[in-house]
Amino acid sequence: MDALHDFLLRRTAYLLEAHSPGTEEHRMADTLHRAIDQTWAELQDCYDFYHRGDADMEIELAGTWNSLRMFGISWMRAPDYDERLWPPAEYENLLITSIPTEH
Repeated sequence: MDALHDFLLRRTAYLLEAHSPGTEEHRMADTLHRAIDQTWAELQDCYDFYHRGDADMEIELAGTWNSLRMFGISWMRAPDYDERLWPPAEYENLLITSIPTEH
């Protein structure tokens, strides 16, 4: 989770530095940066509750993980995108079949 978060924030940080504050590009990069960070924070909470034994968090954990992953879809073919490390959570008959296993 942390590696994907860092991967994404490197991209938004680049855009924030490349565009002057107040420009549409800077505002959009800032919005994306904040959305990624917020999703990651939510994922941290879900992960913590789930690993403390709250099985009800499984669906929320999987959904939030997939939301964070969605921010990186455009970079799936980038050399430093690790699809093996960042697979989607999968559902089978509304049951979660895979969730992130490492923090």
